[in-house]
Amino acid sequence: MAEEDFDFPRVSPIARTRQFVDYFFCLAYGMIGLEIALDLAGAHNGSGFKSFLNRITYPMLGPFEGLFPDPVFLSHFHLRISYLVALIIYSLVHLAVYYFLRLLQPRRQLL
Repeated sequence: MAEEDFDFPRVSPIARTRQFVDYFFCLAYGMIGLEIALDLAGAHNGSGFKSFLNRITYPMLGPFEGLFPDPVFLSHFHLRISYLVALIIYSLVHLAVYYFLRLLQPRRQLL
């Protein structure tokens, strides 16, 4: 089959940018959610994976450290309320960026 046989619709640069924005925010949500789940489960900060995850998420979660006191259950299960707030704030930023990019995209004309 020749290359001309495939007629794929072209994706606008703004739509492609929105896809990348969605992808990176979803990665951030996953890492923050994993951090919350591991802290709630009582994972040790000294383990290799947990220390790696702490280093990766520090630029995102560092500004939120100590924002609220974190309740501790049975002396080692932490509920990171500050991280939950970070998750909410990042989702609001994600929505704002998404809809801003949507404003820039030209609308289809109905015939």
